[in-house]
Amino acid sequence: MEETFRRSLYPELDDIDYGIIRALQVNARLPFTQIAKDLGVTEKTIRMRVQQLQDEGALSLVGIVNPVKAGFHVQAMIQVAVDAEKLDDVVAALTDTVEIRLIVLTSGEYQLFTQVLVTSNEELSQFLIKKLYKIPGISKTNVINELKILKSKYNFIR
Repeated sequence: MEETFRRSLYPELDDIDYGIIRALQVNARLPFTQIAKDLGVTEKTIRMRVQQLQDEGALSLVGIVNPVKAGFHVQAMIQVAVDAEKLDDVVAALTDTVEIRLIVLTSGEYQLFTQVLVTSNEELSQFLIKKLYKIPGISKTNVINELKILKSKYNFIR
C-alpha cells in the first residue's frame, strides 16, 4: 500500500526511473553500467534517463557535505515573522546571507523558516545581532538551536 501511494505521487516516473533513483540515492557515483545491469537495460538508456530526470528537475546529483565535519558546529532553525508588504525584501536579504542554508515559506504565525549554519555560538550571536535583526520588515523571530540531529535522510523513493 505504501509503495502504491508513493508511486501515485510521481505518476510520470516508470519502473526504470524508480530503479535509477533508488540506486543513485544510495550511491550517486554508481556507474551507469552497473545500474543498467541491475535493471536489465543498456547503459545508454540509463545515461539518457538520468539526463532527462535532471533536465526535468526530478533528480539532482550533488555532493552532500556534513556541516559538522566542515566546521559548522552550531546549527539553528529560525522562524521569522515578516510584515506582509516587506516579504519579498526580507526573502531577498536572507537569500544573500551566507550563514543561511535554507529558507522556507510557511503558514501560521511565522511566515519564514530558515536554517542557519555557523561555527560557534558566538558567531550565531553576531549573526543575529549584526545581520538578521537589522533586516527591515522582520517583526519577530524564534531561534531554535539544534542540539542533536536524530534523523537526516535523502532517500525519498524506495
